[in-house]
Amino acid sequence: MSGKILYSFPCKSPRLMMLQAVAKPPPPTTTTTSSRRSRRKSRCVVSEQHAINTSGPLATRRSSIGLCSLCVLDSLLASTIVPRKARSETVITESGRGNFFSNFVKPEFMDARQLVQRGMRRFLDGEVEESVDDFDSALQLDASYKPRLWQRGLSLYYTESYAEAAEQFRCDVQYNPNDTEEALWTYLSEAQSVGPEDARKMFLEVGTDPRPLLRTVYDVYRSEETKNPDEILEVARRTNSPHDEFYANLYVALWYESVGKESMAKEFMLAAVETNYALKSGDYMCGLAEVHCKVRNWI
Repeated sequence: MSGKILYSFPCKSPRLMMLQAVAKPPPPTTTTTSSRRSRRKSRCVVSEQHAINTSGPLATRRSSIGLCSLCVLDSLLASTIVPRKARSETVITESGRGNFFSNFVKPEFMDARQLVQRGMRRFLDGEVEESVDDFDSALQLDASYKPRLWQRGLSLYYTESYAEAAEQFRCDVQYNPNDTEEALWTYLSEAQSVGPEDARKMFLEVGTDPRPLLRTVYDVYRSEETKNPDEILEVARRTNSPHDEFYANLYVALWYESVGKESMAKEFMLAAVETNYALKSGDYMCGLAEVHCKVRNWI
């Protein structure tokens, strides 16, 4: 086994090139016919001995040497082939620190997309602050997520980081100027920090939403003459849609919260959580309604 390369990797690592240089067999030398005949005879003898030595202490020792060689390559390759960002995010498994080969076969590196997904799961599980950490970590790895990361804005709202939440939602609307719900959440965030009157003065203009309920919600939120949001509930009754029933109760509850009427907000948010749509759809905003109630200690 001496003088042969066990594995060849498509890598320009200096350390690996050093290994390959050390392990490279010597260049072939010119041989006579008699020397070639003697070498063939010696190979025949080795072949006969190989059948005898495939078991026993010597074979075990050779296997151990092979495994040790792999471990040496493993330790060198772990620091040369793994990308820098991926290496910094290597997951520590229950059995200990992961090695290169196990991670190569089954990668456990957290990229931005996976961090966003974990942040969403954590938010729905009520781990709101931890979800913000995941979303922020995702942005550190890939800043291009920023104008699409509305989930981060929702998490910031429930950690009472209202200015940051509003900034996130404004960034979302700049990216998609027809996004009605981001404009609503911008108002909701700013109403908590500067008050509903001043928040309405900064209300974002967006394109016409094709959904009748969301158009009504937008008009009710933006109007300075709105005394109550019953018009939203009326639209939901006319459409007789489970989807609209949930969203009507949700945005009525949030409107009451924006103007400081907690008891009314609690009534409609609890009603939203109990709708059939909330119980069966799996909609992220249905999970948000439940998180809202838990954060406010209503359930």
